[in-house]
Amino acid sequence: MADGGSVNSFDYITVLVAIMIGLAMTDIAASLHRLLRAGKLVRWDWIAPTAAALVLLELFNLWWKWRGFTGTTLGEVMPYFAVLLLLYLAASASLPDEVPAEGLDLRDFTARSHHYFWSVYIAFVAAWIGLRTAQDIGRGDSSAMIFAAHWFDYLSIAIYSLVITLRLRWLSGLALAGTLIWLGWGWWTMRLAAIG
Repeated sequence: MADGGSVNSFDYITVLVAIMIGLAMTDIAASLHRLLRAGKLVRWDWIAPTAAALVLLELFNLWWKWRGFTGTTLGEVMPYFAVLLLLYLAASASLPDEVPAEGLDLRDFTARSHHYFWSVYIAFVAAWIGLRTAQDIGRGDSSAMIFAAHWFDYLSIAIYSLVITLRLRWLSGLALAGTLIWLGWGWWTMRLAAIG
């Protein structure tokens, strides 16, 4: 709360951000619950759960980075909501919404949703990194500093574009697992730095 008991813009916007992130996480959790409850009706495959785990980590990452938000205008807030919406769509596309009575093959689901999932995920990464790059430019960072901070993100966008174009299952799985490991490593080292 700001002075005098009024709500400041950060608190006000944070409630909506928390709701959006919570809805995305709930979508993944509900889909996973339906898959687990279906038991033998589901033929499991590792790519869809890896995509869901990656999106969950991205949601947590966005929530964590929100602490540094300082915008107070609609123009400063709207890009973040565009990013949130794209991440929500990626969360919704990572796992199936239902298990039909005849059963479900997660490998087939992954093949059918390949283009949609990767389209929204690439759009999310491009929007997020574009937003971060614009902030770096606004602070006066040099091109070398910006590239050093975001080289993996720029490379990832290029790799994801190949994934969506080539439609190779192994490349899709490698991109998901590699990104998940990269983000997980970033969180692990950040935690160690905070402890040490």
